[in-house]
Amino acid sequence: MESGRALAQSDLGDSAPPPPPAAPGPQAPKLDDTVASGYNRIVIARWGDGVLPDAAPFDPHPLTASQADTQFPYDAVIAGLIAPPAAQDNIPRLVAIFASPDAPARLVFPGGVDNPVVAGKLQGATIVNLQYMGGRWVTVDGGFQSRRISDGTLCQISGPAAAAIGTTVQGLLGPQGGCTTPWATVLLAEGDATNWLGRLANTGLGYNDPTVAPKFSWITEIDPLDPLSIPTKRTALGRFARSAIAATVTSDGRPVIFMSQDAHNGYLFRFIAATNATDGTALDSGTLAVAQIQDSNINWINLGADTPTLVGTLGAAQTAGASEFDSPGGIAIATDGSNTIYLATRGNPTRSVDHTDALNPRAGDDNGYILVFTPPNGDLTAATFAGNIAISAGNPATAPFTQYTDGSNAWFKNPRTLNLDSTGQLWIGTDQRGKISNTADGLFVMQTGGPSKFLISAAYLAPIGAAIGGAAFDVTSKTTFGMVRHPGATPGASFDAPATRWPTLLPMMPPQSTVIGLVG
Repeated sequence: MESGRALAQSDLGDSAPPPPPAAPGPQAPKLDDTVASGYNRIVIARWGDGVLPDAAPFDPHPLTASQADTQFPYDAVIAGLIAPPAAQDNIPRLVAIFASPDAPARLVFPGGVDNPVVAGKLQGATIVNLQYMGGRWVTVDGGFQSRRISDGTLCQISGPAAAAIGTTVQGLLGPQGGCTTPWATVLLAEGDATNWLGRLANTGLGYNDPTVAPKFSWITEIDPLDPLSIPTKRTALGRFARSAIAATVTSDGRPVIFMSQDAHNGYLFRFIAATNATDGTALDSGTLAVAQIQDSNINWINLGADTPTLVGTLGAAQTAGASEFDSPGGIAIATDGSNTIYLATRGNPTRSVDHTDALNPRAGDDNGYILVFTPPNGDLTAATFAGNIAISAGNPATAPFTQYTDGSNAWFKNPRTLNLDSTGQLWIGTDQRGKISNTADGLFVMQTGGPSKFLISAAYLAPIGAAIGGAAFDVTSKTTFGMVRHPGATPGASFDAPATRWPTLLPMMPPQSTVIGLVG
């Protein structure tokens, strides 16, 4: 039987949908969402939907640990889709993987009274089986690969630092994002575990032990097609709070991983494995490097592979002369042979005038950019990549130095997630962290080539308080999967008084993070 593999551009053929049709320009957030003409929006999964076969019906008044451990979580970011081996019934199937970074007490529990035992089950990772039936994608109740990975999940630790910090740990904490790999695994990027370690300290899971902290903020690799596989934290990729990760391979088959640091002044990292991706331990040895901006280019500065460097990656990067980006986030890698790298930066209001540069030219800016890096001749191992700014985000009417291609019918701010579809269009998800703004967060599409290069259109606008947690694609069904995160989560909102109750809009139902499909 053929093994499953990650969906790549070559899998999707030439039948991809045309560029999204014109949509209204940005508009103030609403209680409901807005879908561009030419698309139908469907609901695929929501907070509280069953993932495991023994999942109880959703009842958040209050939520129990049993519910939290068996249902779709409160918050999520799309890590990717993988096609499992074809079954004899010929029903199209996908395995969807999500990272869940947070579960704020004020938004999850009645009265805002925290329940750390429950909260720890709401975060982590979720693997869900999907099947295509009745002309749409639906979840499979108790699917074969469906599982939850959270604070109580046993994980292995491998690579150069494992001997010093330990070879096992209980829990995956606060993953901010993830990606599928060309070798059909998933990489999940843990963020800063400090808050989770404090929150879970008295749950009886051992998180009050100070020797446990170094076992978090790593990259965790999972085989999503094997429900019995043990997640493995790969220490060769360094320890730091990440916001996003993207994986590809060199022309000779070695994994290359790009990672962004989750910080206002964040670094960009690259890891090149020493061996072929078919080697099950390829991510346990290689060269970790950090980007340094020189004019509009980035130079890759190699870091050490010793335990002090890997455990204290950020200090080593600073010493080496790493450059800071304005809240770097989503990363996407073109599969057309150019290996062009796209990076979303959300903006950095703390950057001063005397610390601006060619790739972060605005001081005190909270709008962000889409940056483009081009390796020479597509060589991902090159020491220098050319760089430029594709989009300087923000409202062109009010934000200084915005940059959009003429003909764009939309503008956005705070880009956070990126993914490329089969035609090379870049789908941009925005995240204003629940702030009330003059535009809603949403999914925006950027053309990456031809006469409309860098042209922006809007495909979807989320309800008030929501952010976008990524996009993924199935071309055969012409479905774009999107993740609508924490609707109603404005700064003053609570479980009892959310800013909206989307998607049900029912008075007794809380707002629910929702996996949507845009079909068209």
